[in-house]
Amino acid sequence: MSDSLEKYTEELTDFSLEEETRKMKATFVEVDLEELKAEMETMNLENHSEVITKHIEQWKKIPLNIAITGESGSGKSTMVNTLRGLKPRDKGAALVGVKETTMIPTSYLHPDNPNLKLWDLPGMGTLKFPAIEYVEKMECQKYDFFLIVSHTRFSENDLNLVRALRRLDKKFAFVRSRMDIDIPNQMEDYGITEDEVKEEVRGDISKYLEKEEIDQPQIFLVNCRQRTTYEFSDLVSYIWDNLPEMKRIAMVLTLKAVTESMVTAKTDILRKEIKWTALTSAAGGAVPIPGVSVAVDVAIIAAQTMDWITNLGLDDISLKQIAEEYNTTADYLRKNIKGTSALIASPREAIVTILRGLALAGAPKVLGESLKATVVGVFIGSVVSSISAYGCTYAALNKILTMISEDSHRVLQAAITIRAKKMTEEAATAV
Repeated sequence: MSDSLEKYTEELTDFSLEEETRKMKATFVEVDLEELKAEMETMNLENHSEVITKHIEQWKKIPLNIAITGESGSGKSTMVNTLRGLKPRDKGAALVGVKETTMIPTSYLHPDNPNLKLWDLPGMGTLKFPAIEYVEKMECQKYDFFLIVSHTRFSENDLNLVRALRRLDKKFAFVRSRMDIDIPNQMEDYGITEDEVKEEVRGDISKYLEKEEIDQPQIFLVNCRQRTTYEFSDLVSYIWDNLPEMKRIAMVLTLKAVTESMVTAKTDILRKEIKWTALTSAAGGAVPIPGVSVAVDVAIIAAQTMDWITNLGLDDISLKQIAEEYNTTADYLRKNIKGTSALIASPREAIVTILRGLALAGAPKVLGESLKATVVGVFIGSVVSSISAYGCTYAALNKILTMISEDSHRVLQAAITIRAKKMTEEAATAV
């Protein structure tokens, strides 16, 4: 037994059967029972993996196009790179410069999902792109969302674009960049607080836009180079909240888990996938496990677990990226990982430990009988060898996802705390 497995055995085997039963029943509330019935009737040992492909990975095939536009030098290209998790020096990064470097609409694929494209559009108002021709030349109809970026005040060209986007019924947001420069400058020049600077900047923009009959504008104050400061996270949340459901899922599961709001959104989506993974685990390739009264496919559970660890930012590569974002080290962040440490070090052993804990708690019988009494249970029972195996597998996966999510939040909270501490110390030294 690994050290981490021994250390976190109690956490791995801590369950509330009442809570697991409630969650398991609730997960099928939004499922189309006719669709589920048809799925069950065609499923067998040979094709059970197709369920995972259809219900869990379908988001990877969804096209998503986000356009970023604004005046020359506003930070459009930098934002394209930041949303993709890249620096200007990285391979495939958008060219960044003080002059207009974008002369035609240029798409940049997200490195983790080629169907998510960030479009760097030429700045409006240049000689080559007068506002009157902009919408037609840029083919604005094909984009799912627009970010209109400015590092000063928004221009008449921006307003013309907004009016055109409204006629096309397109979603958009205003992005005020370079707040990392303007906030400290105004604090020093006028002796005001950061919040007062933000309020003044937002107020000035709002008054100007409302004067031009742009009611209730969505304005986000950001540093285009960082995903974790000012209102960048709020901006990202606003984008996905204004997308159709499958496009929202595609965006959330593609972007890196560098903020707590991202972890929460990812967890909510991933938890809805558990029913399908549990179904395949209980339906095909299941083998008896010593100490567990039901047969499940541990390999499927393990594969799902490792995918969650990566998606929620606890693998080595993600930890290094988070550390760079928050000005700390991956080793420091890793110290804040608890139960997931066992899943990383010894995934099969940890999963079997969880399953045995469920068995000792009587979960297979309780969860199986609870689900069997529902109409969904009848469908599941027609496919899996044991409906108790399904219930036990579901509870194990739910437990695993909760542990990983909690550890991801814990890591980010530690990152936020250490960055704030360093900033306070730097400020004190500068005085």
